[in-house]
Amino acid sequence: MPDRPTFRAPDWLLDALVLLIAAACLFWGLGGPAIRDNNEALYADIAWAMARGGSWVIPHLDGVPYIEKPPLLYWLMAATFKLFGVGAWQARLPDALAAWLICAGSIAYGRLVKAPLAGRFAALVSGTALGFVLVARTILFDPLMLLFWLAALGGVVLAIHARKRLWLRLAAAAVGLATLTKGPEALLLLGLIAVLHLLFSPGAWRRGELLRFLLDPWAIAIFILVTAPWHLAAVREQPGFAWFYFVNETIMRFLGKRIPDDYHTGPWWYYGPKLVLGFFQWTAVLALLAWRGPRLDGHDAGALCARWARNAALVLTIFFSAAGNKGAYYLLPVVPLVGWWLGVKLDVAERRGELHRLLPWLGAGAALFAVAALILWGVSHTAAVDGQFTHWGLPAAQFARLPSLFAAVALSAGLGAALWWRRKLQPGLLVFGLSAVVMSHYATELAIAKTDDTSQKNVAAALHAALPGGAELFSWQTFEDHDASLLLYGFRPLRVIDSTSSDLWFGCRHAQGHTPCVGPSALEQARSEGRAVAVWVARSRLPTWLASGLGHGLQRLDFKDSVVFIGRRTNRSSAPAPENPPALP
Repeated sequence: MPDRPTFRAPDWLLDALVLLIAAACLFWGLGGPAIRDNNEALYADIAWAMARGGSWVIPHLDGVPYIEKPPLLYWLMAATFKLFGVGAWQARLPDALAAWLICAGSIAYGRLVKAPLAGRFAALVSGTALGFVLVARTILFDPLMLLFWLAALGGVVLAIHARKRLWLRLAAAAVGLATLTKGPEALLLLGLIAVLHLLFSPGAWRRGELLRFLLDPWAIAIFILVTAPWHLAAVREQPGFAWFYFVNETIMRFLGKRIPDDYHTGPWWYYGPKLVLGFFQWTAVLALLAWRGPRLDGHDAGALCARWARNAALVLTIFFSAAGNKGAYYLLPVVPLVGWWLGVKLDVAERRGELHRLLPWLGAGAALFAVAALILWGVSHTAAVDGQFTHWGLPAAQFARLPSLFAAVALSAGLGAALWWRRKLQPGLLVFGLSAVVMSHYATELAIAKTDDTSQKNVAAALHAALPGGAELFSWQTFEDHDASLLLYGFRPLRVIDSTSSDLWFGCRHAQGHTPCVGPSALEQARSEGRAVAVWVARSRLPTWLASGLGHGLQRLDFKDSVVFIGRRTNRSSAPAPENPPALP
């Protein structure tokens, strides 16, 4: 039977509520967790250096060149530092804002192609899928790159559908910005998807005609105009840039032969579990919508965009599964692409009056998630689960909150399922989406509680108290993923003794003048001159440090995963203590 007419809120209000839910997930508590000792600290330090007068052409990490990625994300972070001061939320703002703009752009795109429900659905999935949200709240290149890349893909589809080169030229500018964010792979992946469309699904176009259309000289010129200035300036200014950036970082990384070897590998099915975690609460709902939703055999702009989105998601999954280098966030684009594809199915079902047959299936998907949350709520009271979470390092306060978390998530998902079973699509979407607000807030509180495991914020505070006059700070062999956040929390430069750092590998070999990569003699000289010193040592490296004998006569301060050896200034030093920058708030 056709859907019964019911009261429906205005589209603008529904869109605003979706964007509000997405904003709560993406921005609430953004600055709460400390800057982490992984990519976050590296990229934030580069932006800090730019904001404080460093080169805006060649990014510098700990004072030496770092050219693995283009500079657009650094530029935006540096701008936020200049506008709002240096802090964790300022550093994360460009990525979180890019993810929110993807949601807003999905809504706008849906209205443009006359599929508003598809745009709203894609926006809600993108803004609330837990994996997508957690990546977007982290300092990475991918959320910002994805904003521009999706705009480019959407422009290409509209250009082909409407046969208007204006859209193609706008797409060229967007993919140029994506290239300035993460490198040539943005153009490569968009080009690969366009070539496959040309070969296997040209539609009403003749292949030669479509090829000439896509190779629009003005679009090519716009792309070159956007991307060439920085690349040419970098080649001119930095020796070794061309090989390291174009060959080593792009081709050799894909082949799994990058120098140095700092990439992650995995089997061909590596991304299967990652995608389930990426969609998380939406997994069952989307699977049932893909199975039970109507076929997209129309030729309107919405259906065409949906097929492009589906095909692009498949191409990206296959491409990155075949690559030697793997990272969970590489498939971030799949979330909004699948959201758009299935949102069009939902839109078509609404226009055809078929929602009464489809909504019970969506309710079943939401109910499955609610049942899973209820099961977790039940077992979270058991001693066995208590012991397992303690083994995993879950803090006691966060463990105590698990039952309320599972209960709230189950309630949200269960209400969403009930609303869909009662044929109330829009309220069901909004209520189901609220489960992400609860989960993202819990993840934020957990990250704050786990600061000692992920960041040196508390170590830096203790060192500032122990060494009020400042000290020359060293790290024993390690850097990224261990102690890089010391830079942001007020210890710069961080000099690495016998560095094993892959991120400093290029810079330390091409540095002009001072380098943070030093040998034991640098520490010995500082001590012989009576300067204040501190040496950060990861507990995993403590045996080699103790065997070196360099810690003789230094005071030992023990922390959870590290030990810091400090020596105060003596009268032999005629030089003033080094001036460290203000600590990150």
